Amino acid sequence: MYDYSAYTIEELARDDYFRHAILNPDRESAAFWQSWAAASPDQRDRYEKARMIVIALEQRYHTQLSQEEVAHRVGQLVGRLDELEDAPRPAKPAFLHYWWRAAAVLVAALGFALWSYRHDWKPLRSGEPGAQAASRTLSRNNNTPHIQTLMLSDSSIVTLFPGSALQFPETFSGDSRKVTLTGDAFFEVAHDGKPFLVYAGETVTRVWGTRFRVTALPGDKQVKVSVKSGKVSVHRVEEFNLPKTTDTQPIPGVMLTMHEQVVFDRTNHLLEKAHLTDLGVVAQGTDLREQVFVDAPVTEVFKELESIYGIKIRFDERLLGECRIITSFRGETLVERINSICQAIGAHYEPTMGGIVISGDGCGI
Repeated sequence: MYDYSAYTIEELARDDYFRHAILNPDRESAAFWQSWAAASPDQRDRYEKARMIVIALEQRYHTQLSQEEVAHRVGQLVGRLDELEDAPRPAKPAFLHYWWRAAAVLVAALGFALWSYRHDWKPLRSGEPGAQAASRTLSRNNNTPHIQTLMLSDSSIVTLFPGSALQFPETFSGDSRKVTLTGDAFFEVAHDGKPFLVYAGETVTRVWGTRFRVTALPGDKQVKVSVKSGKVSVHRVEEFNLPKTTDTQPIPGVMLTMHEQVVFDRTNHLLEKAHLTDLGVVAQGTDLREQVFVDAPVTEVFKELESIYGIKIRFDERLLGECRIITSFRGETLVERINSICQAIGAHYEPTMGGIVISGDGCGI
């Protein structure tokens, strides 16, 4: 095999064998480049930067570029990488500078400010007119053929499958966090001192910070709860009451941990526990999608996240359009991706009405 040890980032990104291994890997090429990158930290750095450039070009143009055009585009991107690495680092925020990690974000920013936000949702109000905002109940119906993602006020994430609906409070309050599902959804529950409860059909699922799926389609004879990680308990709704600290009797129900499932039979009202044999049930394809951005406007990154996850992300496009970043994501959740970007540009996010609002006070210059 050819000796690539002296190749620069630009030479790697232009090399046909390297490009083929990144875009259309086979066992031999993947093994060769993994071994090559592991030989030294310097080669790992060159490999990751060249890989990001190759993927960024493919994502941006989607067509076969000529050799001359590839060389031109690669040269441009390598030049921007050099400029960004030589630029003074922002005073804030502190972030890692490892190219092969999702949080490895370099920023070239020109302004980002606090901005006002007005939503166009029409929430369902519960209780008497004039009720406090915390008591408002929102409803999201996914009538599209694609998944939709919601971020709840505690930063929990709900992936709503087509034909499903979720009712949830604008802001969680009281001694628990309650939502009502009709249909099929995947939950990633944020850790909180208050129990998270999912009411679905004739069942209640109580959660202790975990990732799981609830399927309760109208007309189906079964309700299914499948756990990817963590721990939940599933109960018949007529038997469930949130226990008080003084209670000593356990609540009737079934406890589930990783890769376990319970099936509730709506005919005989029985809960049956089993091992989850089809792990595809709890697989999240959205998190497996790799995203690579090289010298891209942060607005482009947010729009791509919107497209992949089916979630509304609101921001000031005029101001953020001048913020450019370099980042790579592989396997991270939506919250992890949003956190990385906000950390890099000195911003913060807020869950609002099931979507996300991005705000901040500058990009560190």
